[in-house]
Amino acid sequence: MNRIRVAMIVDDFFPSSGGIGRSVQTQLEELTALGHEVTLIVPDRFLEKPRLGRTIETPTYYLNGLPAHLSILHHGDRRARRLASDTKFDVVHTHTERGALILGAKIAKLQGIPHLHSFHANIAGTHQTVHAAVFGTLLYQGLIIPSLRRAAGRPHKSPRLPSMREETGGLAARLDWAGFAAIAAQVDGYTVPSPFMRDLIDTCAPEPLHGYVVPTGVNRTMLGAIREQRRDRIDGGTRFISVGRLAKEKRLDVMLRAFRRAGVPDAELVFVGDGDQRTKLKAMAVGLPVDFRGHVPSVHRIAYELVNADALVLASYRFDSQALVITEAVAAGLPVLYCDDRLTVGLSPESALLTGPDVKSMAEGFRALADRERREKMSRATAGLLPGLMPERTADATVQAYQELIERKMRG
Repeated sequence: MNRIRVAMIVDDFFPSSGGIGRSVQTQLEELTALGHEVTLIVPDRFLEKPRLGRTIETPTYYLNGLPAHLSILHHGDRRARRLASDTKFDVVHTHTERGALILGAKIAKLQGIPHLHSFHANIAGTHQTVHAAVFGTLLYQGLIIPSLRRAAGRPHKSPRLPSMREETGGLAARLDWAGFAAIAAQVDGYTVPSPFMRDLIDTCAPEPLHGYVVPTGVNRTMLGAIREQRRDRIDGGTRFISVGRLAKEKRLDVMLRAFRRAGVPDAELVFVGDGDQRTKLKAMAVGLPVDFRGHVPSVHRIAYELVNADALVLASYRFDSQALVITEAVAAGLPVLYCDDRLTVGLSPESALLTGPDVKSMAEGFRALADRERREKMSRATAGLLPGLMPERTADATVQAYQELIERKMRG
């Protein structure tokens, strides 16, 4: 396999910004292990430089105290020319739809190389719980997409909206999918972590696109930490666990109400993570066997919590694009209780229980997974899923996309 020189560009702080940072870190590690040359172009703030590859620190527009997803890399023409003249790349791979996307388009155009973009977040899923998300939609339509079209200089046609049956989240959500299709039309190829995202983007596209489904595998550091942990619980109860931000779009209030309604004897619910919903959720949890672990920065601590739980619970609905914690739960041998029928990565009818998104249905799910024998059977089924979630699978699929785009570019 020929060495591929990759410019990997991201607006988010590296690697401490959640799922996108973890995905980029996994790809950096795996691509480097395969012998490819990865150059990270990332914000110069809050940076933890990896020991692998090369890192180019880039200024970012960012106000202290704001969420990390509001960081925007400097993406002017002068900076693009400087980066393009400094290092020769074979492919540009962008991971966020802000300054990184536009900077990547400019570098790809200057060097005459393909531009691959990865859609990580399902922003269309935020509107039902976060009404302010409509401003993100307007930003895409009014600024990001026009700026990308100018940077890429490609012909464009207006995308279609998905039908109300294909996307039930309202007009803003439908506009988001059309926006994704408009972005995908301005790059040489795109990746998504789940099949439903590719289906919706391609539905909106006026012309055929080059899309790839590339799920993010379990990070090797997390995988190793899980394997090192030992289960030390001796109680006979059932521990349900939720791992992630305590954010409104995660619908953790629904999870709490369902847990209360289920009334499972000797059961507890543990939240690993922090966020702006913590105070509200703690007030709702009064009188319940619920524990809030708070922010857990250590991978080994998170692995310990997973290994000592009995089932993972997700209450998000039409929000997550993949839910990386599912792959980590599979690595820990945990059954999964979830309610989003569009999620498929790391899930099977034998290892997971799909319920409706309402409180009553999720409460029934809690009661069902209180059955120890059922959980043990589901846990055994996770072993068959893990090989498909290994990080090298992510790298192999990414390299295949690179190779196809490079060959297509060479053929003109």
